[in-house]
Amino acid sequence: MDAPLRLAPSTAIVFDTNVLLSAFIFRKFAGDVYQYCAERYLLYSSEWMLAELSEKLESKKFRLPLTLQETILVQVREDVQLVYPTNEMPNYSRDPDDNNVLRLALFIKANFIITGDRDLLDLGQVEKTEIISPKLFFERYMM
Repeated sequence: MDAPLRLAPSTAIVFDTNVLLSAFIFRKFAGDVYQYCAERYLLYSSEWMLAELSEKLESKKFRLPLTLQETILVQVREDVQLVYPTNEMPNYSRDPDDNNVLRLALFIKANFIITGDRDLLDLGQVEKTEIISPKLFFERYMM
């Protein structure tokens, strides 16, 4: 098996909300990828993305105690650099929420968006930002 590809510490990554939820609630695979990236690279988020994360954490689907919701949000805020994109909203995805993720990634010139969202994954790459699943990131850069 080939050695994993090496990324520079300046690698800029945006984690989509679905991966953050998996990382912090289910902790398994997505959690390993998130932790690895948080320790080595530059993670970015926006107020819009943090609000979406907060909304999902509060949903009845997960039934999380308020203290756990707050702990997750505090941890993510500590791990990311908060950015306020001023660029125009892109229109690459059929899902308007995905365009908010793309807007942030394009604004910071992210190397990666790590997501499980099929609409985003189907794009593959937008400008210089590669859109990749946690599994593929793991296989290429962590194994």
